[in-house]
Amino acid sequence: MSYLDIDGARLYYEQFDNGRPPLALVHGAGQDTLSWRYVSDRLTDHFSVIALDLPGHGKSARRPDGAAIADYADHIPYVDGLMAALGHRRYVFMGHSFAGGLGLSLARARPDSVAAVIMLDGTGCPSAAWGGNAFDLVAINPTDWMEVNFRLICGPTTSPERVDEISRDVLRCPPDVVQGDIKAFARTDLQSDLPTMTTPLMAVHGLDDWSIPPELGRRTCEQIGGPAVFHGLSDVGHFPHVEAPARLMDAIDELWPGFAKNHLELNATEESTR
Repeated sequence: MSYLDIDGARLYYEQFDNGRPPLALVHGAGQDTLSWRYVSDRLTDHFSVIALDLPGHGKSARRPDGAAIADYADHIPYVDGLMAALGHRRYVFMGHSFAGGLGLSLARARPDSVAAVIMLDGTGCPSAAWGGNAFDLVAINPTDWMEVNFRLICGPTTSPERVDEISRDVLRCPPDVVQGDIKAFARTDLQSDLPTMTTPLMAVHGLDDWSIPPELGRRTCEQIGGPAVFHGLSDVGHFPHVEAPARLMDAIDELWPGFAKNHLELNATEESTR
């Protein structure tokens, strides 16, 4: 287990350094590094993986004021600061769901840091899925709401055992932190910014995800100003990396090498200061 003090908070991270290009791996709302347990090994075929718990999640401490973070902008110094502290000036960002939007926000704010974004069931257009005050309901009992919601947004062929695992993930997260994640997702709509963003984007999306419908991942790819590719996984819901990890990694194995060759100038030697 590894920790670093970043911007006043003690962050937990797991590092799989093999000399390949660095990847910041960030979990979804109410989750932590454990959610990547079925894919982290295979991701090392392409990357040096740095998986982190955001402040208040998993084994990471809250930020100094103790408040839950409800804005993507407040997460950015922690992710970028951790990667910089580990010697990575430039890296690929991979995020699930709420962290897909965080990756896009980070690319907008720090384009010199983010070489590419890999987005799993994420979107830059959250208002198209959750408009108005829909998320005010979460405040009543965010942990209970998320646990039930996680069960309902899995794909039709996902095993009951995996559904149970997914639904239990959120029980480890403090309710106000869960609510902060949802607020950060709901309040940040990047549709007006996407055409000006040139960061390469790869989106992989469960086609049976009704929480963030695949059309919103596809729309994000169509609107962003840089190169983008969208890939759908049939019979998979909101959690491809847990519901169908082998199929997700098969897709990444197929798509990433050509995508990186065509659109990225990134390698471990040039982009790491270590």
